[in-house]
Amino acid sequence: MTQQDREPGKYLNTLAFRCTPELVGDAVVHVRHFDEATWKLWDDFDRLCKKKFRNDSAQAPYSIATTVLNMTSGGYVYFDPDRRAPFLASLQPLDDKLLRRVFTLAYHLALGQDVSTIDLTAPPELAKRFADTPEHTYSLATYLQTMKNAQPTAPNWLYRTVAWQLSQQLATEPWAISDSRTVKLRPDTTGGLVAFDDPWTNEQGGRYALSRTALNLKTLPNVANPVLLLTSRVTRISSSLVFSNTALAEQPGENHPLLEVALNGRGGARTINRLALQALGRLEMDYSVLRAIDERSQAEQKLLAEAAKAKAEGKEPPRFPSEHPGQVWPILPKNSSFPVGTGPGMQHLRFLHQHFTTVFDTDAVPLEAREVRMSLPHRPTDPENISKTEYLLRKAEREAHPEPKTLGPIRKRGTLFPTPESIFASVEAAGFKKLRIVCLWYQDDTRLRMLDTFCKSFDLNPEGLDRENGQELRLHGDQIVAEFHRAPDFLKPGPSGGRRDALAATGAPIRSQNGVLVAAWCETEIPTSAVAEEFAGISLDDLDAKPQTRNIFGDLGVPSQYLRGQDEKGVVFKPKAKDHPAEMALLDLYRSLGILDDRIADALQPEKAGYPVDRIAHVGIHVRQQNRRKGEFGQPKVVITASALVPPQATGGTWTMLGWSSTRPEWQPYHFAQPAFHASAYPEGTGDKKTYRQRWDDAAETVERALADLTDELDGTPYVVTVDELASRRMWDGLQNMRQGGSPGDGNSRYWLPGTTLSRDDRPQAVIRINIDSEEVPQPVSTTRFVKAKDSEPVEQDTATTLYQVTTDFGAPAWILCNVPRAFDGDGAGRLGSKYTRWDAKASVFSDKKEDRRKGEMPQNWYSMTASEIYPLACAAGVSEEALAITTAKLCHQSQFWDGRSRFPLPLHAAKQMDLDHPQYRRTAAPEEKLSLELGIEDVTAEGTEEQR
Repeated sequence: MTQQDREPGKYLNTLAFRCTPELVGDAVVHVRHFDEATWKLWDDFDRLCKKKFRNDSAQAPYSIATTVLNMTSGGYVYFDPDRRAPFLASLQPLDDKLLRRVFTLAYHLALGQDVSTIDLTAPPELAKRFADTPEHTYSLATYLQTMKNAQPTAPNWLYRTVAWQLSQQLATEPWAISDSRTVKLRPDTTGGLVAFDDPWTNEQGGRYALSRTALNLKTLPNVANPVLLLTSRVTRISSSLVFSNTALAEQPGENHPLLEVALNGRGGARTINRLALQALGRLEMDYSVLRAIDERSQAEQKLLAEAAKAKAEGKEPPRFPSEHPGQVWPILPKNSSFPVGTGPGMQHLRFLHQHFTTVFDTDAVPLEAREVRMSLPHRPTDPENISKTEYLLRKAEREAHPEPKTLGPIRKRGTLFPTPESIFASVEAAGFKKLRIVCLWYQDDTRLRMLDTFCKSFDLNPEGLDRENGQELRLHGDQIVAEFHRAPDFLKPGPSGGRRDALAATGAPIRSQNGVLVAAWCETEIPTSAVAEEFAGISLDDLDAKPQTRNIFGDLGVPSQYLRGQDEKGVVFKPKAKDHPAEMALLDLYRSLGILDDRIADALQPEKAGYPVDRIAHVGIHVRQQNRRKGEFGQPKVVITASALVPPQATGGTWTMLGWSSTRPEWQPYHFAQPAFHASAYPEGTGDKKTYRQRWDDAAETVERALADLTDELDGTPYVVTVDELASRRMWDGLQNMRQGGSPGDGNSRYWLPGTTLSRDDRPQAVIRINIDSEEVPQPVSTTRFVKAKDSEPVEQDTATTLYQVTTDFGAPAWILCNVPRAFDGDGAGRLGSKYTRWDAKASVFSDKKEDRRKGEMPQNWYSMTASEIYPLACAAGVSEEALAITTAKLCHQSQFWDGRSRFPLPLHAAKQMDLDHPQYRRTAAPEEKLSLELGIEDVTAEGTEEQR
């Protein structure tokens, strides 16, 4: 790239490239498009499968056919039974006779017929129609031709198949990961790439992980070409197959892609689809790789049975062997610890970017994004702003007197805690005259941690502050106080019965009344197996006091937060010099109270000119589908929560925050709305059998009613709405890229955008769509600054934290906000992966000398930049999309009470947090992980952090 290619400015380099006809070249795929009659036959087959399995959520097992076709054609087969446009695509032509036989077997096997009795000369009508449907050969380039002022109209099959040949091209040349080292890449059947021959291993050996790269095609608003996104990750390999959901397998033969295969069955008994095995056997095809998976599964299931028997007899259970996986590489389930960390690192991604541009040369047209001129709000924990002169004076003083203990840092950092004055101003704006924080505890250490945190946050001398049970502790005059009450019967793990009486017995003033706003800060712990033995027959989840007590607080209208007093082994936490868990718990309690201090008002100050973002309400709507788990029935539940930042009536006043939920559909102050939501169970289905479209139309209608009520609450104050694109685009067609420039009535849903059915005066002025999904948002790798001087070289920079505007071909642009994780760039961070890849990770060094010791790098997590895509859609005249993009970025940068960025802007983050804090929100480990832990088979542990507790 030369300086003449770009206008002066700072540009973002990402793993995103325009998918042009030149990029795909002469690539072709073979597609069969099935008509309505064929789809109806498939739908009949699907209903028969549901009836056979007595499960309304069961689907016709088409993986039987696709697994067989993948094996017989060398890979790359995709079947989509979607009613709107069902198709079967493949990289190689599929023989009609083979297709008829395969679907004949799949049909009868799925319905329970013995494979040996299936008559292949008498196919069902469905198999005949599949085989008789003409196969079309398409050039991908034909469907990538651009149109003037229009989004791509590429068919669905292109998005599913475009990566097949591109990944093969990327694998033809070795990947340079340093000046002297290359890595071989191999394509897999998903259209991705795997460094299969160069796995990462732990220092002790026996555990493995692979570098995997995915290629995904998506659209971006008002960009004429579809965009190819590359993402790379660490895929960790399990020592057991039977607990894995998927596996990678090396197929026999030359130039075959690695086979990614889904494993069937329940945890502890997973294996290859046995019906696919039977079908391949009947067709007399080579299925040695699938047979190897099945044989390994049977051997591991036998080992599991032996382990269970040994445990029952009090003997040491056998373990899965730690050895090279060989032909079959089971992928480790999620939520597990592992001796190889997550994340490939920034240098890995930069080398991947370089590899793509090297292989495709001038055909690799990068997506362009230019930095936006804006000022990010100064956060309390940022280093203080000082002049250059002051900085030089302090530096000179430090050099003259180099004792750091006396001088401190050159630029001091502030405290994350809000000032008492701002806390009370927010409490007063909510209509109260006093804030009381009731601290409920049962271990002295936890009480002292709470007290110490109060002292630090309110700048109090701890001498003599410890109070007797129930005595009031003044934190800020009579305006903010705390009370400590010992409540073991209420807080300790155990059954739910009797907790309300136990709370009442403490005498704690737990209701908000008489002008006093009350919040509860409680001790908690994760129940252990010892607790389970005490209460035999009750699951650990049902013994956890936190969701039980939170539900009680919800009934009382009291916001609550929790602090773990001991770990899973019963060891009492001994905090370090800075008790981060306690500090974050208190700050999260402020968030639950809806407290907004002056940092939010500062973040909402508009730029010098533009749209008055400080005079409008900012609304966030969180939507989540909670799928059924084992033992649950009915259709999936849709959870909707919302929050609104409301500007003060007078300039310089205090912002307030409202909350709303679908279980308590009324706008209330956030400190009432969250407990009200937590007091109610997640919404139950009505029992009506509704289609997918009807369920999401109903959810959109619920939001319409909420916004109609909000306009009454705001009394003329204009507002904007922010939604998560990934969760919401199934509700509102107007959010979708392909619908930009369209109008209501063009889509499939009843609702175009949030609020479109309301009167013009009641509609939001804009809807802001934000997307943080790593597979849909361009992955940043570096920046390049171009300057005006002719002889000046572009300046490269490894990371970025600012906002970039995507260059569009027409219409309004999207913006990309770059984030650098704290673990990569914070105090004491090693910036692992910034200069080399995991293949050059440094080993640990053990030494008697502290300065010579080194922690091994392979087990640690290597972080990369993340990005958020921000796309404002103006719904009224005079709205500035750029001003709203900048404001959204500011509300991510300046979170409510956190010294880092949040991925969602404050209104959406607060709405989502209502859901995450709900007593029914599931954080438990998957059943198969629990089983492996109990048997001592696998070194996996369920993920759980202090913040989650």
